[in-house]
Amino acid sequence: MVSAMIPVLNPATVQEYLDYGLYGIALSRYSGCWVAMKCLTDTVESSATAYVGPDRVEIKIPGDIEPPADGVHIRWPDTATKQENRLVRHKMPMVKAFIRANGLDKITQDAKIRKFGIVTTGKAWLDVEQALGDLGIHEKEAEEIGLSVYKVACSWPLEPQGIRAFAEGLDEILVVEEKRSLIEEQMARLLYDMEKRPVLVGKEDEAGEMLLPSDGELTP
Repeated sequence: MVSAMIPVLNPATVQEYLDYGLYGIALSRYSGCWVAMKCLTDTVESSATAYVGPDRVEIKIPGDIEPPADGVHIRWPDTATKQENRLVRHKMPMVKAFIRANGLDKITQDAKIRKFGIVTTGKAWLDVEQALGDLGIHEKEAEEIGLSVYKVACSWPLEPQGIRAFAEGLDEILVVEEKRSLIEEQMARLLYDMEKRPVLVGKEDEAGEMLLPSDGELTP
């Protein structure tokens, strides 16, 4: 998906599969991109009570970016060079603007005195929530230790303004994601030029030793 420059939405719950589906359709119409959604067996084969309704998902069109005058969608004739130009110069910035305008990436736990952050996405967010609960770290305890949690909705491309704002003032960030370090590597690039950037760990710790596995299933 990344090589084809296809945005990837990563829902955590059955409810989010419904909501992200609507956001994904709107994002595709707005940006002209194919939009993918990660589907895991644990979620898609589960059951849940979901909220539906015509007004549940309110789509916001970004006002801080101007689409090209001739639009972003395919047309004829349309050379591969022109398609690539639109994709890189217009569609990708529009994708990030859409994610930002609709507030899809969220801070789910925000300490007043922020020291340590966890960035996660999809099912891994549920695993993080369960792991924190198993450790006895609830809202009060998280506040005491300065723990904040950031839940990413679109794992690629990562919306830069939100992740930079979250990282501001943190001493260290742990990235929890399944398989390869997709979000972690994007964060390393986005946070590199921060004046006081946090220590970033995920698949490996500060010493380069394995911290979270890239193979198999990630569980609490």
